[in-house]
Amino acid sequence: MVDTADDRHSQVPPLLRRIPVQLPALLLLAVCVVAFVALYLDVSPTTRGILGAVAAGLFLVAVGCLRMYLEVDDEGVAVRYLLRERWAGWPEIERVEIASGIRGSESIRVVLKSGVLIDVPPALLQPTAPTSRPRALARLRGMLSEIEARRPDAFRSPG
Repeated sequence: MVDTADDRHSQVPPLLRRIPVQLPALLLLAVCVVAFVALYLDVSPTTRGILGAVAAGLFLVAVGCLRMYLEVDDEGVAVRYLLRERWAGWPEIERVEIASGIRGSESIRVVLKSGVLIDVPPALLQPTAPTSRPRALARLRGMLSEIEARRPDAFRSPG
């Protein structure tokens, strides 16, 4: 049996990165603690209102974290942020690179042929445990090579 490029890419599962579930779980735990204080302890109505707003804010951030993802397959790259989603097919993508200064950190940037930039939130790619900068960059380079491996041969940039 002949192994064609289409067969190879259809066998490669999509790359999917999400925020570790521990972060939203901790945020939801904080929501419970703040709500408990607001509801069951003897606090002033003003404090109760502020605590309610804090609990609502923490809840929205937790739900937003559960929504964020990076997905790469043989059709293209999809990035969902807290409030919006961006998708680009491989024919539209000029290059994928590591960029500095994305929300104060290094991350992966998708550069479209039209000049539009799609930055992957660093929270999706950076290690959760304290890690040295060289190790974090090596991990990011590995992620970049995984993304490039999913790009079909017809859309690979020369060189």
